[in-house]
Amino acid sequence: MASSTLAPNFLLSWATLPLFTHLTAVSTSGLRNLVLTTQAMGVVEGAAVLRSSDVLHPAHAATGLTRTAQLLQAETLTTLVSTPPDVLQLLARSSLDLGKLERIILGWPELLLQQGLEDDLDNILAELAAAQRVVVTTDENGIRDFLERHARRAPLVVASRPPETPTISTRYAVTEFTGLPAAVRAALDTINPNSALIWDPTVDAARDWQEYASNPGVTIASAPGEQSVDLAIATELPSVEALASLATVAGEVLTLIRAPQLPYLQRITARVRPFRLSSTVDRARDRAARLRDDVRRLIDEDDISDALLTLAPLFDTHDPATVAAALAVRSHDAERPLDSGAALPAWVHLHINVGKQDRIGPGDIVGAILNTVGVSKKQIGRVDLRDRFSLIEVRAEIAEQVLRGLHGLLLRGKRVAARIDHR
Repeated sequence: MASSTLAPNFLLSWATLPLFTHLTAVSTSGLRNLVLTTQAMGVVEGAAVLRSSDVLHPAHAATGLTRTAQLLQAETLTTLVSTPPDVLQLLARSSLDLGKLERIILGWPELLLQQGLEDDLDNILAELAAAQRVVVTTDENGIRDFLERHARRAPLVVASRPPETPTISTRYAVTEFTGLPAAVRAALDTINPNSALIWDPTVDAARDWQEYASNPGVTIASAPGEQSVDLAIATELPSVEALASLATVAGEVLTLIRAPQLPYLQRITARVRPFRLSSTVDRARDRAARLRDDVRRLIDEDDISDALLTLAPLFDTHDPATVAAALAVRSHDAERPLDSGAALPAWVHLHINVGKQDRIGPGDIVGAILNTVGVSKKQIGRVDLRDRFSLIEVRAEIAEQVLRGLHGLLLRGKRVAARIDHR
């Protein structure tokens, strides 16, 4: 088993590449490796990291099922990076043959299990009985039952252990993978250091940060040098060793992380302080990401032929991209707050990782919401109880409040993990 002490959800290069160097090339051409991870951005980042691995490249991030199916049919891929639900969708379309795979890499199965995807994982792994298992995890004890069932003899590589007594301090900002350029720019504009180091351990660092190559006082490097700087910006969660090196050469270290990585950063540092990026930039980026995800889902899963017929006359006089941008503006306007006399917003589905097997009933869930959040029962809709998870309808205006109230709550002895369900 690959044991890694970093925060879950992302295939970080310094943690996974040492493991991948121990993997041997598959015996034949075509798709032979499957990497399972969580969330769309985890898939994109995972594929980006795998570009550095001769054994696993070329890799494709399954963010659009139609295009992924076409690439699989063309047999040009060695590795597919996907979420478990998307793998099952590809199987349902007969676009993916699990019987040909020789290796499966599970990226932080503890998070997959928390999201109620145990049935999905069991179904996929049952089809991969002969494939080599590689597991990247921070919580070996927490998933011991899962490992006993599915990965008893998986390989073990330890990446970077937290120090017993942390001594380093850092500031941090939470940002998404696609928002890194804006985050770096905002940090440099806000702090305005005389000298700065942009630390990026990936192979494409020089290309990704090319706009700063000619900036006086700004250095781009995959490893800290000997020259001292006022500010070091780590563009991904650093290992213990890399953070110590950055702290040695920099007067101040700013680490750009994803939200699930904060607990690990707190474990390896003596003190962490938040650095506030531009909230306007963050909101605009998050809104744009949600819109792109919604559009991808519509293209992959819905019949949009009627909409195409409606818009076809516009394509005679306007570029399709312009039409799409206009529709995006219209969608944004529709999301603005309603007048006080307007109808209530739509219902939102929340996903929690407890279900029938935890001896939970709908009344337990509704009662927990009423007792901990204090909302009206009229704002809670249908509770759909499944074996290992549940879906709860709540009014959109209280969704975030209910999420905060449920997340981390103990229900019949099980810690609740809650999120918005976008399906």
